[in-house]
Amino acid sequence: MQNDLITEFGYKKIVKEFKNLLEKEKPFWVKEKKVAAEHGDRSENAEYISAKEMLRNIDKRLRFLEKIINNSKVIDTTKLPHEKVNFGSEIKLLNLENEEEKIFVLVGTHETSPNENKISNKSPLGRVLLGKKLNEEFIFSINNQEFEYEVLEIKMYEFEK
Repeated sequence: MQNDLITEFGYKKIVKEFKNLLEKEKPFWVKEKKVAAEHGDRSENAEYISAKEMLRNIDKRLRFLEKIINNSKVIDTTKLPHEKVNFGSEIKLLNLENEEEKIFVLVGTHETSPNENKISNKSPLGRVLLGKKLNEEFIFSINNQEFEYEVLEIKMYEFEK
């Protein structure tokens, strides 16, 4: 199995969520389930059923996060060159058809966030962007549409501390 790339920031965020679920959320719901079970008939006990469902969801999320933690290659983006588009780069593009500027950040698959314009290095646009140089023009095709862009700016993205 090939390791997915993940930024150091994204990795720490996932580890933090994993620890919180394991050390705080899960023990809380284990207690809730135990207390609810003491109320008698479990088949009609809404609190028991709810706690049991929460534990099932937490366990499912823990397994998912553990897979990411164990199968990811953590990249320190501060040590990568950003003269060309690279993992962890912030890229400003100019749409040559409508003169609209867009900014994207190239991150790992598990860090994508459309609201923050964080795109995966494995996404169609992410794959095309990798290695592009400043002022380079390129055509990006998706869903039978073509977009023509120019790279206006490339810099290392400053992740939150």
